[in-house]
Amino acid sequence: MSAKSQKLNQILKELEKNTSIDGSAIVTQKGQMMSSALHSDIDEKAVSAMAAALTSVGTRVGGTLKIGDLGQMVLTGTNRIILLNSLKNSLLIALAPSDAKIGLLDFEIGQALEKIKQTLG
Repeated sequence: MSAKSQKLNQILKELEKNTSIDGSAIVTQKGQMMSSALHSDIDEKAVSAMAAALTSVGTRVGGTLKIGDLGQMVLTGTNRIILLNSLKNSLLIALAPSDAKIGLLDFEIGQALEKIKQTLG
């Protein structure tokens, strides 16, 4: 594992330690897994491919509605929240319980995004 991959894994673990997030990953815009802290029962390839597809759809909708660059998408369900944050060439996916405090998650994810940007250059 490269030093960059180790640093990304460390950032994900730190994010989970500081919040109620209990699964996260960094994937490329094209749907390739870069770093994962997802549970072993989750298909990483499926998650990374679907995250890329969601981002593509979100970007198209955003373009139609003229919102500017895609920043964050939030999917809420009865059991879980999925937060998808767009970086320049990659995405951060985070999973949290449905009762998680979104404001705290946004704050911590923002800090993690800055560290990821620095790591990826």
